[in-house]
Amino acid sequence: MHLGKRPKVPFPATHGPFHLIRILGRVFAIPLSLVPDPDPEEKLLLDLIAHPDTLSASTLEEMQGVIDALDEDARGPRTVGHFEGYDLVRYHGGLYGVPAGAGTVDLGTSQECARAGVVRGGSRQEIEARIRRLAGTTPVEFAGWLPIYKVSGDCGRHPQFTHTADPPPGYRFTCSAPPRVWPRRSFWKRLGKGIQWLALGVFSCVRPLYTFIRPRKGVGVGVRLRIVGALLRQFSRFLRRGCRPFAILRFLQSRHLESQLLLGKRRELAFLTSMPYTFGQRPWVIEIEDPTTLFYPLIQNGNTCGLEIRASPYYPIVKALLEGDECKAVLTHMKSTARLVGTLFDSEAIRNKVLYAPLGVKLPVRWQRHEPQPQDEPIHLLFINSWCQVPANFYVRGGLDVLEAFAILHERYPQLRLTIRSVLPELDDHYHRILETGWVRVINRFMTAEEMAALHADSHLFLLPAARVHIVSLLQAMSYGLAVVASDGWGIEEYIDHERNGLIVKGRYGKTSWADEEAGLLRENYEPMYTAEPEVVQGIVEAVSRLVEDRKLRARLGRAARADVETKYTPEQWNRGLKAAFDRAQEGAAEPLEEAISQPSDQEVLVQ
Repeated sequence: MHLGKRPKVPFPATHGPFHLIRILGRVFAIPLSLVPDPDPEEKLLLDLIAHPDTLSASTLEEMQGVIDALDEDARGPRTVGHFEGYDLVRYHGGLYGVPAGAGTVDLGTSQECARAGVVRGGSRQEIEARIRRLAGTTPVEFAGWLPIYKVSGDCGRHPQFTHTADPPPGYRFTCSAPPRVWPRRSFWKRLGKGIQWLALGVFSCVRPLYTFIRPRKGVGVGVRLRIVGALLRQFSRFLRRGCRPFAILRFLQSRHLESQLLLGKRRELAFLTSMPYTFGQRPWVIEIEDPTTLFYPLIQNGNTCGLEIRASPYYPIVKALLEGDECKAVLTHMKSTARLVGTLFDSEAIRNKVLYAPLGVKLPVRWQRHEPQPQDEPIHLLFINSWCQVPANFYVRGGLDVLEAFAILHERYPQLRLTIRSVLPELDDHYHRILETGWVRVINRFMTAEEMAALHADSHLFLLPAARVHIVSLLQAMSYGLAVVASDGWGIEEYIDHERNGLIVKGRYGKTSWADEEAGLLRENYEPMYTAEPEVVQGIVEAVSRLVEDRKLRARLGRAARADVETKYTPEQWNRGLKAAFDRAQEGAAEPLEEAISQPSDQEVLVQ
């Protein structure tokens, strides 16, 4: 058969109420309601692929069949009832309570749900109970949605802060983020890149002024004037405290003017995550894991081993910020941090604001019970990277030590299987050979909550030879009953008791992280993590060998770890600390607390 010139068959842009896109080896159907632009940018479509309303299929024909077979009710939210000013909506197997005056809400986007005050539950009874509990509660703005947090590791969406879905008694979290507007293909995008970069260069010179005057829904003249007043007050206050003018300007600039304008729309208490991104225009409470993040981005983790913190021009600025009346409480889930912060600033005012409560996670129904199994049955080891999946964090978590140890262990125990949940950085050929010759599975894609739960429940051992504590990963592994093998990095031994609920491998403390009790600073040096540490590797080999050969030991450790999460590291326990912080902000004094951290002259409090 002779073929010549033939017309190109176009891929259809739409089918039914869906926009079609062929990308990543699949065909995706995105609801037209989510794509307002008839000629959307590819980045926009990529953002929407993970939306729960987006469909996926192998071929165009298969996708068209899926769309045609869709029940009309399955294409979107369906109202099934009403209760005390809320519409009860069924959506993707879940039940939502949407405030009647909220307008159109994208239930597939967590920020949209938070902004509208949507309530979610597993049943109508649960939804109604949650709605009743909201009556008469005090609003607290969860500020993790601010744009500045998106460029700070997106820590506002970190699993550490999922507890905001269940606020402490008497409070409710609000979100004043503006409705999400999907960008249309702009005029500038259609111009040549040279002109675009020139325009961006000119714009950057006037950006602060433009940010201030740009019209934005809900940000009126009064808000703008209030933010300017807060900025000037902070500048004047820092100046009176002897802070350097250039350092003050740099610090205020790092708070991100647009975020502060958005945070100034309302006046209730704000709950900040990890970094004090505020001009002080509202009273605020902050939750931190270590003292270093109070100085971010001007001082960053991993670079504090030789830092003279009191010589930093930003030290008196942060101290003044925390001593200010707007700062109501500093809450931490680390005892070490509660002590360090008081010492670091040597301030009675700050010391009295510090509260400690251990973090808690929910207990999963399915967990690893370490039942007896044949000797040649696989034993699964699990190593995961940080939530944000930054490739360099593979090193900081101890990924090289895990690979070196597994190369030895797999020769000794062929039944071992290693799963690495991480985007891998560039590695030497030596490590690629380990990956190729051993039973190593690398998962570098996005995983749903259900997939992550199954990954944990099907594993036996959790490896965390990290430079320092990673609290959510650690508590989740404990909740699933995994036998934890962790390093002695800073903070880990507050939650892992060697030989009782896990095994501790020496070799990190004093090298990559340690608490400087005299200076009040967490000292960190991540550079040693970029090569394997023989002491840590040997420790992993010895610990894992014990657990492979002694099923009863790993079962005992796993049960003890899960029992700790069930009794001590619970959301209810954490909420007691959060409530104490909010009560202090509202009333000027915390509720009576039962136990103080035992350190001479320290006044930090432990909620227990």
